[in-house]
Amino acid sequence: MSVKIIKSVLVFNENQKIAPRFLLTYVLIWLFWHNQLFTTFFTSDGDFLARANAALASVADNQYILVFFFTCLFFGVRIGYHFLKEKADDLMEEGKSTETEVGSDQGIAKSADIQRLMTMISELKVKLANSKEKEEKVIKEKNTTISKLLSLQAELDDMKADNTLLEKANARLKAQLVDARTVGINSL
Repeated sequence: MSVKIIKSVLVFNENQKIAPRFLLTYVLIWLFWHNQLFTTFFTSDGDFLARANAALASVADNQYILVFFFTCLFFGVRIGYHFLKEKADDLMEEGKSTETEVGSDQGIAKSADIQRLMTMISELKVKLANSKEKEEKVIKEKNTTISKLLSLQAELDDMKADNTLLEKANARLKAQLVDARTVGINSL
């Protein structure tokens, strides 16, 4: 039985959020335990070095083992508290039946909501596929229209060029006709 408890405590401790590190906790407890270090530093007179020497001299016995014990006690109490809290929460949840639990119908509602969401996603996928097909069709039609427009523009440019040539030829013929008339009038 004690092995089961130790294993469950270890598993629990591994699953906990990051806690303060042991060394940091040890240093903080040491500083709190040896508070005369700070009080002597601030109450003594002299320059910085004299104050620091007085503060170090005030700590007659560094009680490393006692501070280590308090650090271990702190971590033990923390683990014990969270372990007992988790076990109590598990027992409370275990004692409730699913029918009497508040909001038990919400599980069914959530299931229906999920089903509805899945249906909506399926419909959206179909709509997306249809819109992609329509978009591809519109792009093809646009490309066809642009190519027809370009070919018509090319034909129009050719016709304008032909028209310009015909106008020039017509102007030359008119000039020749006018010249022929003036020569015929002059010869009479």
